[in-house]
Amino acid sequence: MTTPVVAAVGLACLDHVWHVDHFPPTRSRTHARTYRSHGGGPAATAAVAAARLGAEVHLWASLGEDEAATTLERELEQEGVQLHALRAAGSRSFVSAVLVEPSGERHIFPYRGDALADDPQRLDWSALARAGALLTDARHPQVSEYALRAARRSGVPTVGDWSDLRHWAQTALVDHLIVSEECARAALGNEALGDHAIGDDDLAAALPQLRSTEHQLVAVTLGPRGILWDAGSGVRRTLAPRVDVLDSTGAGDACHGAYAFALASGRSVSDALRLASAVGGLACTGPGRDALPDLAAAERLAATLPDEEQR
Repeated sequence: MTTPVVAAVGLACLDHVWHVDHFPPTRSRTHARTYRSHGGGPAATAAVAAARLGAEVHLWASLGEDEAATTLERELEQEGVQLHALRAAGSRSFVSAVLVEPSGERHIFPYRGDALADDPQRLDWSALARAGALLTDARHPQVSEYALRAARRSGVPTVGDWSDLRHWAQTALVDHLIVSEECARAALGNEALGDHAIGDDDLAAALPQLRSTEHQLVAVTLGPRGILWDAGSGVRRTLAPRVDVLDSTGAGDACHGAYAFALASGRSVSDALRLASAVGGLACTGPGRDALPDLAAAERLAATLPDEEQR
């Protein structure tokens, strides 16, 4: 069996994660029962998820000249991710504080770094043409746009991971657009969804309006409510597995990485989303990237998920 090749472009950051007993805080101090520091970021976590599933993975990212970058490089190397790093003199890496409440829900406080480079011409892109899928989170917009256009010229399918509306114009270059619920609501707006309380049926009805090009797959991740998606023949839902949630940090990123892996493996959209949903669920069952599964574990859980519901 040929090893699938996945390319990822975007954010690699260092997460400082506190599990707190109470959120929101009611006093000036709130007890943290655990603390960990480890790699994060949508593209980097997606890259690690794809590598755990068995892909050859290349990550193009911008790092600072600091201790955080050293930690990120070491972790990615240990995970088998081949890093193509941009650096700028005196730059500082992206870091985040993450508070995880007892339910497993996380709240992220990002520091977006300082003087990080965003020049695609300084990178070696030779591995991109061999990829079976390219994933980008558009955090470094010039590098992201360059990669998307290069992938299109090489016939490499592209996956977009958008969590907000920054650099939204680049979604027109993406073949498979998979956004967060928060991003979908912001992109669709009140005109599409109405002023009443917005439910899944409203999102399903408005989902095709996210499409920028005729044949673009559009999807929105809804956590434990699964994934709503439309490949052009009507909106469907891929259900989420039932898991014991410890920490949801990076679950959506892992979902995207698994989808890119499945796409690079030649799987159908339906099978790819089922695998992505399983990996996203399993990612919630442990701290950080510890719970990211191998392919056998992910496929066992994916096989238990029912067929998609037609909306």
